[in-house]
Amino acid sequence: LLKYIDAAPPVLSMLGSFHIDLVQTVGIVGARNASSAGQKLTRMLAEDLGRAGYVIVSGLARGIDAAAHQASLMTGTVAVLAGGLDRIYPEENLPLAEEIVANGGLLVTEMPLGWEPRSRDFPRRNRLVSGLSRGVVVVEAAKRSGSLITARYALEQNRDVLAVPGSPLDPRAEGSNALIREGAELV
Repeated sequence: LLKYIDAAPPVLSMLGSFHIDLVQTVGIVGARNASSAGQKLTRMLAEDLGRAGYVIVSGLARGIDAAAHQASLMTGTVAVLAGGLDRIYPEENLPLAEEIVANGGLLVTEMPLGWEPRSRDFPRRNRLVSGLSRGVVVVEAAKRSGSLITARYALEQNRDVLAVPGSPLDPRAEGSNALIREGAELV
């Protein structure tokens, strides 16, 4: 899938199972400061999609990303990193990254070993999350968030964009609700 995106990475570094099926993939992204309801719904979606044969792709961030990876450990998950394979960010998710590899999942990055992720590296990571996915589900996203960057890349890459609605009073749902108004599939 990555061969067909703009600015396809010339080199990838990977750690984990190279036998993971990257044909049936769904990206799940959302807020780092996710609500407990958002995390619960993410776990339900990731588990159900995993049982249906899909591999979950996300960015190993706090909140929604971490919930998606945790829920899909047994069915297949790919964590796309903004730094080198030896520079897991956030550091608190290092045990999760180790679990992903131990359970047959995959860590992927276009950055070299030793690369400390910088703020400008995260949009590049987001383009790979959407690029590795047939479609992207946005669970919670503020009006200006990395999740909306991922959704924009998904649209540019001709991928499906889906969004979970949230309370109109919750700023964590402004971006995902806007995606639905703009034509994203309702989850």
